[in-house]
Amino acid sequence: MEQIWVMREIGSEIYKFIETNDWKWKLLRSESQTIPGDIYCRCDIYIEIPDSKQATYFLLKYPKAKLVEAV
Repeated sequence: MEQIWVMREIGSEIYKFIETNDWKWKLLRSESQTIPGDIYCRCDIYIEIPDSKQATYFLLKYPKAKLVEAV
């Protein structure tokens, strides 16, 4: 169910592109502090792209994506 939500949030074209390249999803979830029992208040969606050339191509193809470098 969570992957359906991710696809809806980022769009099916980008979702399929990421899945086709077998890149790893990194989902950072936070619990709601106002509603007890609520599972998620916020979920940040990241992907790990192992090759810098692929990362550059992805950013050129999808310019609204934001580059976040790993620390």
